Amino acid sequence: MKSLFLFLFITVVFLNSDAQTLEQNIQEIRTQFKFINSQKDFQKVVFENEEFTDEIPSEGCELEVYYKNGNLYKIIESDAASVNLYTTEYYFKNNQLIFVYRKEDEFTKIPGGKVVDTETIYEERTYYKNGNIIRHLEKGMSVLDKPLDYLELSEEYKKYYETKVKYKKQYDLLQGLWINTDNNDDSFEISGTKTLLFDAPELSNPFRFWIEEGGRYIFFHYTNTNEDVKFEILELTNKSFQIQNRLTGEVLTYEKNKS
Repeated sequence: MKSLFLFLFITVVFLNSDAQTLEQNIQEIRTQFKFINSQKDFQKVVFENEEFTDEIPSEGCELEVYYKNGNLYKIIESDAASVNLYTTEYYFKNNQLIFVYRKEDEFTKIPGGKVVDTETIYEERTYYKNGNIIRHLEKGMSVLDKPLDYLELSEEYKKYYETKVKYKKQYDLLQGLWINTDNNDDSFEISGTKTLLFDAPELSNPFRFWIEEGGRYIFFHYTNTNEDVKFEILELTNKSFQIQNRLTGEVLTYEKNKS
């Protein structure tokens, strides 16, 4: 009997300890959330439509990324479709995702395009600790068929943020029209993180790029095939761009069109 009481006592102690730890973690996240939303001096970069996603709603989408001193603090994704507006806010601490707030709104448009009678039909709050969900709250009914993987999405968006900010020098040099030195029909134009390929009609839809691993490698994401291709950057100046396909070993050299 004493053993049973001892076991129950230890169990209660552990459960109380876990509950206290959870509440402490939630409070730390809320403190960071309030701190972030109180800041007025964040820097911001913006991505639109094909610059960050393949899933473009009928009325378009946008990504706003807020950072300071090289640290990522907040990402706001806005998606508009017909009479719906979906807003997802990602919050970070030490560049790690800690909290996501998603809101789905319905609204009415009157002649002239003015929005009236906005109504929130769904809210979601997800708390993270070390990459794991520690609390998830929902209110209302979402239009989505399945939950979004916010961790995966945030990692995807961080790649584009780092490309524009951390690798700004390479990013700026890449903007413009590039023509293959061995084949004038092989050319592509970079605008933001969006890239338009001219020599392959089957891949003519805009696709994206991002830079990784200290600026040594560039990845191209092909929207039509959902394929990511990795290249090593051998040379990048305001005149020349040379890359090597890491899978095939093929080396491609391009010159920037100055016209």
